[in-house]
Amino acid sequence: MTIPLTIPQRPQRRDAVRNYGLIVEAARNCMAERGLDAQMEEIARAAGVGVGTVYRHFPTKDDLVDALAAERFERLREVAVEALEESDPWRSFESFIRKASKIQDDDRALSELLVSRPQAMQRAAEGVGMLELTQKILSRAQKAGVVRKDADARDIPMLMCALAGTLHNPFADTDRYVGLMLDGLRAPGQKQSKLPRR
Repeated sequence: MTIPLTIPQRPQRRDAVRNYGLIVEAARNCMAERGLDAQMEEIARAAGVGVGTVYRHFPTKDDLVDALAAERFERLREVAVEALEESDPWRSFESFIRKASKIQDDDRALSELLVSRPQAMQRAAEGVGMLELTQKILSRAQKAGVVRKDADARDIPMLMCALAGTLHNPFADTDRYVGLMLDGLRAPGQKQSKLPRR
């Protein structure tokens, strides 16, 4: 019988980990300015590394977009886990929606990029179990009678994508739209949001 040989994975060198972070940060900034037109050479210059280093970490621009999406959804997963620690079902649900929209609003360029790349967004969401976490937050609020029974966990990412579509408009008011979105998801008869003035 042949025993398969397992080659242990070498841990990444400290400079490789540092370079990875620099490249991701530079990519976010460059794509904020130029979108998907940002070139790998430009990203390398902004990161202060050689273009070969960028390609070693990210063989294609799609790989880089996937890394940006993964980072975004890791932050969203943390927000969802934090929301589940809140004992009040409505506050848990509202906090999750508001904090997720803040993450989106703070990084508008990446939000627009992810809207144009739904496959990257879906892969990243699946990678952290985002839909399952959303379902837990939603189900608890529905059982408490504070969120409408016919809402579905898949509605939430679609509503967030719709919200992301407004971010490039200088007249957009994220807090107002989030309030309206939350009111649309509330169970009938629940107290409505106090919307920001226009």
